[in-house]
Amino acid sequence: MFKKYKKKINYLIKLGRYNSPEGAFLLMWPCFWGALAKFENYLVLLESLILFSLGSFIMRGAGCCINDLFDRKIDKLVERTKYRPLAQNKLKITEALIFIFIQLLLGLIIILQFNFKIIIMGFVVIPLVIIYPLIKRISYFPQFILGLIFNWGIFIGYFSSNQILDWRIFFLYFAGVFLTISYDTIYGFQDIDDDKKIGVKSFSILIEKKPVLFISIFYLISFILFSSFFFSFYENLLFNVICCFFILNFFFFQVLDFIKKKELIKIFKSNIFYGAGISILIFLSNYL
Repeated sequence: MFKKYKKKINYLIKLGRYNSPEGAFLLMWPCFWGALAKFENYLVLLESLILFSLGSFIMRGAGCCINDLFDRKIDKLVERTKYRPLAQNKLKITEALIFIFIQLLLGLIIILQFNFKIIIMGFVVIPLVIIYPLIKRISYFPQFILGLIFNWGIFIGYFSSNQILDWRIFFLYFAGVFLTISYDTIYGFQDIDDDKKIGVKSFSILIEKKPVLFISIFYLISFILFSSFFFSFYENLLFNVICCFFILNFFFFQVLDFIKKKELIKIFKSNIFYGAGISILIFLSNYL
C-alpha cells in the first residue's frame, strides 16, 4: 500500500514539475523585479518575497498540470514529453484535477495575504493560464502568451510595496515579456520536428528559416526596454550603464550559444541565473 501511494506522489511531483523547478524560478524572478523596483519597508518586502517564492512554485505547478491535462494526447507523440505521467496513463484524470484544485487552493491562500489590488490582478491572469495550452493548436504565438503570463508578477510585485502604478514599470514588464519570448522560442526548437509532424504550432516553427535573426531582434527589443527602465527609474548613470552592460552581455552569449548549437535546455536554464542577477541589480539600484 505504501509503495502504491509513494508512486502516486512521485507521479504528482513530476506532473507539477516540482522535480524540475526551472520554470518556477523563471516565474518567480519577475515578481522579485517588481517588488524590488521601489520599496521602503524591509519587513513588508521580505514577507512579499517569501510569499512570491512559494506562490511561484505552486502556481507554476498548477499551470503545468493544466497544460499536461490538455496536452496528454499530444505529449504521447513528442519525444521529450512522452514519459509525462498523464501521457503514460500513470495518473487518472480525476487525480490530476484534484491535484490542480489543491494547488489552486494553496495559491489562493497565498494571494489572500496581499492587498485587494494584488488579489484582483492575480485573478485577472488566470484565464490566460487556462487558454495557454490551447494557443499552440490555433496560433504560432504561444510564446507571446507565455511572456504575458510569466511577467505579470512584475505588476503584482510592484503593488506589494507601492499603492500607485508608475508607468515606467511597463518598460520592465515588456522587457520581461520579450525576454521570455526569446528563451522559450529557443526552448521550443527541442520539439520542432515532432510539433510539425502532429500539427502543433509555435513561434520556433514560424521563424525556423531565420531563427538567429528573429531571436536577436527580440533580445535587442528586451535590452532596449530594460535600458529604458533603468535609465528612467534610477539616477546613477554609471551603475545604469553597468546594469545594461550585464544584460547585453547575457543576451549576446544566449544568441552565441544558440548559433554554436549548444544544448538548448542548458541555454534555457541559464536564464535562472541571469534572472537572479537582474534582481540583484534592481535591488542595488535603489542605493547607488
